Amino acid sequence: MFKNKKHSISVIGSGFVGMILALKIAKKGINVALIDKSSKEKLSKVKDSRTTAISQGSSRILEKIGLWSKISKKAQPIRNIVVTEGISKEKINFESDDLKEGALGYIVDNKYLKNVIFEEINKLPSIDFNENTFIKELTHENEIVKLETNQGTILSSLVIGADGRYSKTRFFANIKYYFHDYNQIAYVFNVTHQKPHNSLALERFFPSGPLALLPMKSKMSNKSSVVWTIKNLDNEKLKNFEKKFKTEFLQKYNNFFGKIKSFSTPKKYNLNAFSCYESFKNRVVLIGDANQSIHPIAGQGLNLGLRDSNFLADSIIEANQLGLDIGSEIVLKKYSRKRFLDKTLLFQATHTLNKIFSNQYFLLKFGRKVGLRIFNKSNFLKKQSMLFAMGLRNLEI
Repeated sequence: MFKNKKHSISVIGSGFVGMILALKIAKKGINVALIDKSSKEKLSKVKDSRTTAISQGSSRILEKIGLWSKISKKAQPIRNIVVTEGISKEKINFESDDLKEGALGYIVDNKYLKNVIFEEINKLPSIDFNENTFIKELTHENEIVKLETNQGTILSSLVIGADGRYSKTRFFANIKYYFHDYNQIAYVFNVTHQKPHNSLALERFFPSGPLALLPMKSKMSNKSSVVWTIKNLDNEKLKNFEKKFKTEFLQKYNNFFGKIKSFSTPKKYNLNAFSCYESFKNRVVLIGDANQSIHPIAGQGLNLGLRDSNFLADSIIEANQLGLDIGSEIVLKKYSRKRFLDKTLLFQATHTLNKIFSNQYFLLKFGRKVGLRIFNKSNFLKKQSMLFAMGLRNLEI
């Protein structure tokens, strides 16, 4: 317990996006309170078999703060992506060699990624990690934000909400948002297969939702992370579906990398998306999934959040160097303006992509087939799409 603490900035939430922002600003000498309701031990030892897709642009952000050299040791590069509608032969091939910008992206184990970031956090005395701490009340006093917690009071010039899609910070700041329920479920699990993946990712679009296989790092290069989206079902139908889960998956997978040798236990998540109407209010600013959450169809959630983190950190560092008030509206408006287009485009792109490929209207089905063929023959369209997905389009890094 403590009575009062004062820091320049309080970051609420110790997910990837919040911790990376805290690292970047702390390395410039700005003192930060990092606040999380869990303990350090629990956070570092959490069992998480999921993976994270890191774009080329995000790897460059991580490189600038000294993290990528460690992360890259266990990062599996994605050098090619194949996109199909169902199991048809019509496909789009995205190849990293066409751009000469390095890998299209990387797949990293969540547990390893978190441990690398924690290791760096623990090295910095300018980061005060407040574990087992939750916010009870958020109030303002002149140019200070007061956080009343179960451990005591934390005073800051700026509060950053990085506490995920169910953000308490967003609630306390009374920031409104648009919400959309996709009425879909995503199953996430890992498989080992007969043939090596050769750094190739597969995405197949079905009426019920997409199926993605993402290459993972392993000795035999025969392990992939799977994200399989289906339409939501009532309890009885869902039970029946899960009884024949492997059979249904194998039909859609269609031996792309040869026979499946093993499955991990699937975890399921309801899919929805939201976007805040404003990114900040009265010295409280949101980043990552607290600010927006998108459909996982393109695996861009963390990358969008990292760009939030990167731009906000740059705005704070610049303001601090100029002797400006880091929590002022001028500083936060700059961040909000820079992030608006990227956030809006990606939200709409993933939303539209899911809508187009889940529609079975005859003319739309025909249009998709023709569209895939035309798209695959256009080097210009493919290159622009790859640059956008890699986070290299209008990204100041």
